[in-house]
Amino acid sequence: MKVGIVYYSRTGNTKKIAKTIEEKLKNENAEVDLIEIKHEKRPGFFKAGSAAIRDKDMSIRNTDFNLEKYDFIITGTPTWGGRPSPYIKSYLKKAENIKGKKGAVFITGAGKIDSNKKVFSYIKKELDELGIKTYENHLILQFKKDKIIHGEENIEKFLKNVMKN
Repeated sequence: MKVGIVYYSRTGNTKKIAKTIEEKLKNENAEVDLIEIKHEKRPGFFKAGSAAIRDKDMSIRNTDFNLEKYDFIITGTPTWGGRPSPYIKSYLKKAENIKGKKGAVFITGAGKIDSNKKVFSYIKKELDELGIKTYENHLILQFKKDKIIHGEENIEKFLKNVMKN
């Protein structure tokens, strides 16, 4: 299986999880590429949160998101203001050759797990509209000061779901 992990990380938490997922999938003999979304300009905390709440996208440097070679696409985002990062929205506008692919979502943030379920619903809706079949496959991790405080126990279950799809 060829897996593309597309993610945005401002603080490094989402990147840390993307690398963990990459390593574990490679241990299961999957071919995995990490695709980091890069911002044009690192946003301030309030500007980024405001853009997320207003459902705005923000400019990104990398614009080549031809995902044709992947069987499975995992999308990773932090939560800002109860929404996914605006950079994920920018990526979704630029993604190509993804219709009919299978996918999953992972979410990182300081908010409680239950409050971040609506972020998954938001991303799932966007991915469904693009033609990616996410089913209900998602992973939500709560962080505090760069450490996972809730959800780590779900990583293995998430990966098993990825590998069986």
